[in-house]
Amino acid sequence: MRQVALLVVLVSVLSVPVAGAAGVAGPASQQGAQAEASVPEEGVDVTIQIQSDGAARWNISTKYALEDGNDTAAFEDLRAEFEAYQTDSEFSVDVFRAVVPEVSEHVGRDMEIRNAGRSSTVVDHGNNSTGVLSVEFTWANFTRVQNETLVVDSFSGTWFGDLKSGQTLTIRPPEGYDTTSVQPAASIQGGAYKWTGPEQFASGEPTAVFTGAAEPPNGPIGVSMMAVVAIGVLALLVGAILVLAYYRGGPVGRRDGIPSLSAWLGDSDEGEAATDGAPGGTEPTEEPDSGGDVGEAVTPGASADAGAGQDVDPELLSDEERVERLLHEHGGRMKQSKIVEETRWSTAKVSQLLSSMAEDDRVEKLRIGRENLISLPDEGLDRE
Repeated sequence: MRQVALLVVLVSVLSVPVAGAAGVAGPASQQGAQAEASVPEEGVDVTIQIQSDGAARWNISTKYALEDGNDTAAFEDLRAEFEAYQTDSEFSVDVFRAVVPEVSEHVGRDMEIRNAGRSSTVVDHGNNSTGVLSVEFTWANFTRVQNETLVVDSFSGTWFGDLKSGQTLTIRPPEGYDTTSVQPAASIQGGAYKWTGPEQFASGEPTAVFTGAAEPPNGPIGVSMMAVVAIGVLALLVGAILVLAYYRGGPVGRRDGIPSLSAWLGDSDEGEAATDGAPGGTEPTEEPDSGGDVGEAVTPGASADAGAGQDVDPELLSDEERVERLLHEHGGRMKQSKIVEETRWSTAKVSQLLSSMAEDDRVEKLRIGRENLISLPDEGLDRE
């Protein structure tokens, strides 16, 4: 069992505040000190907030039960002197500054006490109240930092002591950190680890190990992961659209390429109906097909012979030649919807292809009701 050390110094002085007050004050202060002696001290709470950089923010609070008006008046005198640093009490950050060199040498880290302050408050609960005096400070390098792991190892030695009845010690890890180990066993309250006296600590205890990520969950790493997921989803969506467009445009291995995305999404400004036979429909903007021909170019005059040949592999014909061949096979005239059916191309592709062929005088188009009648130039649609 460790010797009771620093906590005894803090509590023994605070439980009898008369001695400190009478030593530095006159008769009036002595009267106030006598009143303070009647205030029953309830205990001491030590709370340590571990920070991600290895520092620790300490809060040491002593509590007084204020059961009547005399207790309250006595505490008001005490808190006024306490906040004005007029007491000769050992309840001071200087107690911790005195042990820092010893702890620093033991753990092998430079340490420093900074940002110290005092505060007091009265907490009301039911018919009674509790007066609280607090000392706060930051203890630099209190925790050993190993990459993203924080090791609480500065309680080694006998400087802190054991917890007596009415005393508590609470260690709170930084936000976002997981707990690897805590010794000895402690109760968990709001993510913090709390020991309540009487508690005897073994040599080197209490200890704790906390592990956290390089950035909090909503930091740069979280944002970058979300961005990667979003890009992946977008890539899959675009890929699915392109594959769908390709297979709807014709057989696998076709040379005419993939139809434009705007054709599948229905974007159009002017032109003929996108779906022949659909009431009120309009075709997308006509654009020349980008597919290339294989072999020698076929002129409009020579296309008839090429289209009429039955010994030519259809896969070796250009799109225009395949349309001309169909027209020859059907007496030189076909409905546009029939061409879509025979070629198994998309309606948008056929519409664009026929518009391009009409501009090159390779076919003629005649609007009949809601459909287009397509014919070879020598069929003479203009005469009908």
